[in-house]
Amino acid sequence: MKRPILIVAAIVVALIAIRVVMSINGPSDEQLVRNALADSIKASKEGRPGGVIDYLSDKMTINGMDVGVDKRQILAYIKNSKPDITVSQPDPVILGDEARITSPVNVKMTGPMGMGDINQNIDNVILVFAKEDSMQWLIFPTKKWRLKEVKLPDDVVNRMNP
Repeated sequence: MKRPILIVAAIVVALIAIRVVMSINGPSDEQLVRNALADSIKASKEGRPGGVIDYLSDKMTINGMDVGVDKRQILAYIKNSKPDITVSQPDPVILGDEARITSPVNVKMTGPMGMGDINQNIDNVILVFAKEDSMQWLIFPTKKWRLKEVKLPDDVVNRMNP
């Protein structure tokens, strides 16, 4: 009767030890933010919406407005348009549990409802990432960098909302 308990306890201790070693030798926050950006851009370009959704905060805003992340709409949009986004200067500035990337961004994609292709350069885009609660391997609580806010210049917003 004691043997199964010891085996389970040994497995739990081993898993905790692996998790501790991984967190000590893991990449820096700066690298984690760069990876989150690169992974989501790659998934978007390939039309894999799940790879993008995983890096979007449920509380995401654009220019301070709550966009109410509608995952079904995002899934369909990414699958159909396969946006190709290039962030020229992907170096984040880390301030505690927040990271900011300020960079020119190029967006290429198929326009919605047959509006043709879009290829637009946007200067001074600010991408704000935040460390949010997540799970690793479905059992370990962890933190994950997710896109929390996008700040676009006013002239771009005005063109989008005539």
